[in-house]
Amino acid sequence: MISRILIILYLLLPIIGVNGAAASEKRLTLVFAGSIPNIGIQTYGTFTGLAGLLEKMRAENTPTIFTFAGGSLGPSPLSSLDSGSHIIDILNTLEPDLMTLTKREFSYFEDELTLRSYEAAFPIVSSNLFDPLTNGTLEGILTSLIIEKDDIKVGFISILDEEVVEEYLLERVSIFEPRQVIQEKIAELKQKGAELVVLVYSKERDYYQTLISENQIDFALRVLNVDTQHQSKKVYSISGQKPFMLLRMSWQTDSRVKNLTIDTPTVNYSYQPSKPTTPLLVDEYNHRLDRLLSQKIGFFGNEVQTTRSLIRTMEMPFGNFIADALKHYAKADIGLINGGAIRGDKIYTKGSSITRRDIATEIPFRSNVSVLSVTGAQLLLALENSVSKVEIAEGRFLQVSGISFVYSINKPVGERVQTVSINGNLLDPKKKYSVGTSDYLANGGDGYDVFENALILEQNNRQPPLLADVVIRMIQRQETILPKIEFRIKRVYE
Repeated sequence: MISRILIILYLLLPIIGVNGAAASEKRLTLVFAGSIPNIGIQTYGTFTGLAGLLEKMRAENTPTIFTFAGGSLGPSPLSSLDSGSHIIDILNTLEPDLMTLTKREFSYFEDELTLRSYEAAFPIVSSNLFDPLTNGTLEGILTSLIIEKDDIKVGFISILDEEVVEEYLLERVSIFEPRQVIQEKIAELKQKGAELVVLVYSKERDYYQTLISENQIDFALRVLNVDTQHQSKKVYSISGQKPFMLLRMSWQTDSRVKNLTIDTPTVNYSYQPSKPTTPLLVDEYNHRLDRLLSQKIGFFGNEVQTTRSLIRTMEMPFGNFIADALKHYAKADIGLINGGAIRGDKIYTKGSSITRRDIATEIPFRSNVSVLSVTGAQLLLALENSVSKVEIAEGRFLQVSGISFVYSINKPVGERVQTVSINGNLLDPKKKYSVGTSDYLANGGDGYDVFENALILEQNNRQPPLLADVVIRMIQRQETILPKIEFRIKRVYE
């Protein structure tokens, strides 16, 4: 009989607190959203649908925290005009409890991000960002944050990828390796009474799961560039195709074991809010953009794809067209553009019209044209960089004009390019070639530091035009464009 009582008491230990009182349960709803840079696209979740979801959750008795994970200040057609200010304006109507940062928040550099933080009526968090001007984080950004709802305190740590410095040519800020930063912030947040600690990140690291399994981090929120079926334990992800999700959680408080459980019910991306504030603001911005960019400039003579997975891994017709436009404008031997500069991720049908908005969608960064003089040896290094990370579809993959080359995917990085021809002639490592490209690549972006010391060729003292304008002029001249595959890039497996 005594043994049965002992067994029952043992089973009840997680429910009975250390003081003998029954453990109480806490509940929390977390709305996690982000990766909504283009407010004009209705394919996936929109800010209007997010407003409806928030209204529904906030009407419930369970406290709700809204975490916006960034990925939205740029690039987009409208952000190219206002550096993401309209996104902050829309978010202010949604009242996030906090916003975290991804690489995209640096599309228009550090000072613009600080301005956006001043416009925001909510805190912005990034834990491993360092600015020498402040000897701390970037002005207007917090390193961690505790959100308190009712009697619940939740601490947030936000980690930024170190690749942002290279990819966005940031000249001032630096990014700390996050392991020590995370440990310091965990201790700081728990000392301040956080009963749940949440990590927000984009790039996976092997020790994140260790932090979760050791209960140092209760769960993690992740922003993905593309949707994936793989999900790590207690890591909840959004992407551009699934831009918001719902987490319903409960846990025990006065017990030795927290027993945190999290459910992620299916989200309806088309919720309609009863208050028109957010939809009206989104519509106003879209109407403004239509007025600015609705002009038709030409037609597609065949189907054209700009999907991310293709434009960053292989020769694509529209990539050829942009590279040709650069070569033609610069009167250069070669035209080069990185696949990451082409952002539409769309399919255009044969015969469809091309508007200024289409080009602003495809080429949203305000990159200017640069004309360089480089040696054949430098070009070879550039092509090696182009295919160095093709397996993971990084934006450095080049679309080219005036060049044809063969590379082996099975060779080591740095030794992949097998043969190169320039306008039909074999590459001469010592010969100088003129290259029309973007100022982003000319300044070393996406790992193209080989171009940083290249001679810049003057274009009759003209102010360099925007890349988007050069492409628009080429379309207007041709009226109907017929870009096609010309076997400029060939992948082999030898």
